[in-house]
Amino acid sequence: MKQLLFFTANWCPSCQTTKPIVEQLQKTRTIPVQIVDTDYDGSLTTQYGVRSIPTLILLENGTEKKRTTGALRYEQLNQFING
Repeated sequence: MKQLLFFTANWCPSCQTTKPIVEQLQKTRTIPVQIVDTDYDGSLTTQYGVRSIPTLILLENGTEKKRTTGALRYEQLNQFING
C-alpha cells in the first residue's frame, strides 16, 4: 500500500504553493496522505532525514520508495506517485 508524507511549514512559500495540491489529492482518497509540519513534528522529520522543505516522500508498505523536494504542480505530483 502506498502512502505519501508531505513535510511542510507555515513560513515556507514553496510549501504554501504545494499544500493545496496535496490537500486536493488527499480529498480524492487515491492514496493516504500525511501532512507533517516540521515545526511541530520533529520526530518524523528526523526519522526521514528531511533537511529542506517542501519534501514529499512516497512510502510503499512502510518503506521509502522515493522522495522529491521543492514545489510541484498537480501533474508532477501524480507522476511522482504513479511514475
